[in-house]
Amino acid sequence: MLMKRFFKAILVCFLVVVSAFSTGCFYIPGFSGDGGSLLFPSGTVSGYKVCYKPEAYEFGKPFETFSDNLIEKLYSYFTFGNIENIDDVTDDDWNEVLLLDRIRYQPVFITQDGIEKFSYIEDSWNWSFGKNIENFSSYLNNNENSIEKTSENLIYVISHYKTLETNITDNIIKSIYSTVLEYNIYEIVLGRTPTAPIVEISDTATTVLDSVKVTLNGIVVTGGDDANRDSIMDEIREEFSRYGTYVGFSDRDKEKLANYILTTVIGDQIVGNTEFNKNNEYQNVVKKFIEESNPTTQLAMQDTTSIRDFFDPYPASKIKDFNSTAFYINGGIGESGESADNAFDHIPSAEYQSFVIMPEQDGIQFSSIWLAFESQIPIDAVLRVRYYNAETGTLFETAKQNITMAGSPFDASKDIIIMDLVYSEISDTELDTSVDMELDIFDNELDDGILKADEIDGKIISGELANYYNIIDSDSGFGAIGVLNHNKIPFSYMEIVIDVVKDPTTPKATYPFKMGIVGIFPTAE
Repeated sequence: MLMKRFFKAILVCFLVVVSAFSTGCFYIPGFSGDGGSLLFPSGTVSGYKVCYKPEAYEFGKPFETFSDNLIEKLYSYFTFGNIENIDDVTDDDWNEVLLLDRIRYQPVFITQDGIEKFSYIEDSWNWSFGKNIENFSSYLNNNENSIEKTSENLIYVISHYKTLETNITDNIIKSIYSTVLEYNIYEIVLGRTPTAPIVEISDTATTVLDSVKVTLNGIVVTGGDDANRDSIMDEIREEFSRYGTYVGFSDRDKEKLANYILTTVIGDQIVGNTEFNKNNEYQNVVKKFIEESNPTTQLAMQDTTSIRDFFDPYPASKIKDFNSTAFYINGGIGESGESADNAFDHIPSAEYQSFVIMPEQDGIQFSSIWLAFESQIPIDAVLRVRYYNAETGTLFETAKQNITMAGSPFDASKDIIIMDLVYSEISDTELDTSVDMELDIFDNELDDGILKADEIDGKIISGELANYYNIIDSDSGFGAIGVLNHNKIPFSYMEIVIDVVKDPTTPKATYPFKMGIVGIFPTAE
């Protein structure tokens, strides 16, 4: 630490001298001739490919189909999924009835007066519906709420349920509970605590829609009304366009959603009771249905090559190429080390996520990179390096480095971060080995220049370009950072990751900052 502070102090002195002679890029020239290494290696780096979060990203309705699929599978399986046309019923077929309508109550077998009968326990899901729909208050249809296990009674039970299947599936499943679940999914991906709806169940109503009233954020969710669904979803969709960081659904999201369904949609009174939830059936089925509800296969798109799987997320980000010295901060450093106002004039403010060094010669290695940051508010972040070795097909990652942006004008004596780029910091748990981070020329013309992003306003990651980027989960517990998809890159490269630490208690906060390079040291030969 003392050594880094020493180098910083020297750097500031250099900058004071350089600023007297430089009107352009802010860098420290190395020694010419036979001696020394370059802090700014002119002729070795053609530029930097930067990935950052835009102010807004057009998502459309990414979770509507997913929610519809999932709710339909859950309610069909736990209510009607086991109804069959039984022509030749026997007493053994009664076991199938135990799998019916476990949303409203839990079917069981009991023994009364030495006779085995079929009955139920009045425990229902949190997201349930009335028990008197279609004037069918109880399929047992007697005062004791139980009927003898005979073939005739089995046919009676199944026939009544088949009359209810279409009504419930068409109305309550997709039109009401799916709307709520879609809203909750947005909240989960945004890192928020899902808003549990107010569910009011009437056991005297005779229709599905009359038997359940669901209110979300003060709005009653009505069945079969797309306008109602959109009105409930419009605000959070707009927020998602501003704060969402990736397109799709991650493994971490799947886990959170499964837990939410088990605790809020179904409820612990069912899930936690081993008499109803035998062998963790509910946990297993919920996870299975989440996987099977993947909406990717239902996308009616002609250009299938540009479809990215819903469960293989990509960043809702932009990329931009900063050529040559354009990613370096400007000069103009005062005697006490403070920055003039023009240090970051040419670098836009954004939530930067990663950047790739683009060498213009093979075999280059770097020992360290010096970064400068400026933000209007204090921001904590975690830095690390991802290195892909194309020869071995191995991705390595360095140890994490915590930083704090002061939230004040740039001060060269405080706001410069030194990152070591040496192999001794690289760890790979599978191989337990170390590697020299030797880079290849970055081929920016790869696949007809798909990665080129020299537009003034940057290039949105979407369509075919989405296949060249992946996400890594943020340490904040939600959100993600955009990084190159190494499986699509045929050369060795180095990527600096900036993981902003976000506060889940302030869900509408933004984290814009400016960053630039002070210098980069090649490894001495």
